[in-house]
Amino acid sequence: MKLNSRHRQNHRRLELSMTSMIDVVFLLLIFFLVTTTFVRPERQLLSAIQSNEREAAKQETLLEPALVDVRKTGDKVVYRIGAITTDNVSEVKRVLQGFENKSEGAWVRVEDDVPFEFAAQAVGACRAAGFSAVAWLPAE
Repeated sequence: MKLNSRHRQNHRRLELSMTSMIDVVFLLLIFFLVTTTFVRPERQLLSAIQSNEREAAKQETLLEPALVDVRKTGDKVVYRIGAITTDNVSEVKRVLQGFENKSEGAWVRVEDDVPFEFAAQAVGACRAAGFSAVAWLPAE
């Protein structure tokens, strides 16, 4: 029976001190709180495009935007600006020079079957007429 008593002596109860574990957890918690960067919620971020309602009302215009449609009718490529239809690029430039709202920019809408050179001529006519920005729109 001495064997049993000796066997009991070898199996001591192991105790762990939780104090050091709690210290490590608190140190990690403090570290993560200090090094975290807090970001503002998206609804509180300012948008890149801001408008002031008073300024927008002052700048509102009743003028039509400059839209040049480039289409192919039969064998011919024509340019259409509003009710004016022509196949001459210099005529397009002359019509566009009559627009007063050049700071708002111009749009060139080109159908898929039109060769690129005619679209480039329309963009060039808009630039030559004095428009500060010219945008390319796909045909509908």
